[in-house]
Amino acid sequence: MKKLSIICSLCLACSAALASLYDPFLPKNEYYVLEPTLGLVISFAGGIGDETNAAIANNGKVWKNGGLSAEPVYEFAGWATGCASYNPAGGISGSGTDYGADAFTDPSKAFGRATGGDTSDVVVLGEDKDNPGSIVMTFDVPIRNGDGYDFAVFENSLNNTFLELAFVEVSTDGEHFVRFPNFYLGTSPVGSDIDAGDNDPTLIYNLGSKYMIGYGNGYDLQELADAYDYALAHWDAETSTALSSSVFSADYISDLLENYQYLDLESVNYVRIVDIYGDGSVLDSAGNPIYDACPTHGTPGFDLSGIGVINAGAAVPEPADFALALGIVCATYMLVRRAAPGRGRG
Repeated sequence: MKKLSIICSLCLACSAALASLYDPFLPKNEYYVLEPTLGLVISFAGGIGDETNAAIANNGKVWKNGGLSAEPVYEFAGWATGCASYNPAGGISGSGTDYGADAFTDPSKAFGRATGGDTSDVVVLGEDKDNPGSIVMTFDVPIRNGDGYDFAVFENSLNNTFLELAFVEVSTDGEHFVRFPNFYLGTSPVGSDIDAGDNDPTLIYNLGSKYMIGYGNGYDLQELADAYDYALAHWDAETSTALSSSVFSADYISDLLENYQYLDLESVNYVRIVDIYGDGSVLDSAGNPIYDACPTHGTPGFDLSGIGVINAGAAVPEPADFALALGIVCATYMLVRRAAPGRGRG
């Protein structure tokens, strides 16, 4: 009996030690399952039709009680209206579709409201292991940090499992971009688009986009502030290494700490989408390999349908507009001053 008691005590001690190995970074707005012993998330929200999903339809409705909510839960204040840069990777031919390459390399396809069903109404990023395709989208008004999701990214997947993934990053100045923390829990290649290329959405977090066409992946700017605080608390500045309790890799923390200082969460003017080459050579925020359909053909890589703004900030006037407004104010002041009665010296 004494021996059994000792063994039980040792097991409890080991469990306690294991529990302290990792300090989890938890999603703010999405369903997750936490494995209590190691302190790691082992599952995230499912795809469309699953009651755990956190997708936002292009009309602002969400999945609820077996179908879309009767009324919009989110109101889109606007959509992407411009493109600051578009750097497509290779392989965009349009083969296998009714259109040629030109139909899929037009950034304006991602302006305005995301499509609900037209898979050709997208701009394609292409696929290249060494030079990933990317696009930087702009907006009439900046995105700001409000309650819950602040914007949503839409792709054109035909179903819940054939998912072409990308990193989502934001910037205030257009030069320094901050990547959202992201996790991929799968451990094996998923094959090419010819083989199947299927993924399990419950193993994916914050990678654009884990939802099918017509549904957006939401992003909360507050999560970047939380990630920055987490990074500071789990970083050894002297050795430039992540603490052993960190679920973030040293590479992710280093990049976050370098660029976050330039980000104004009340004025996000740019969203960058960076395609992921899905053979496992690209790593998530924890340093784990990411797999998606690889290679793909015709319209390879991430297909951007749109970026919807949920929480919009105040528009910043263009310099010329500001100068004009200042000139009107000054002219008005001078007219009022001249029209005012003269003052005697008494």
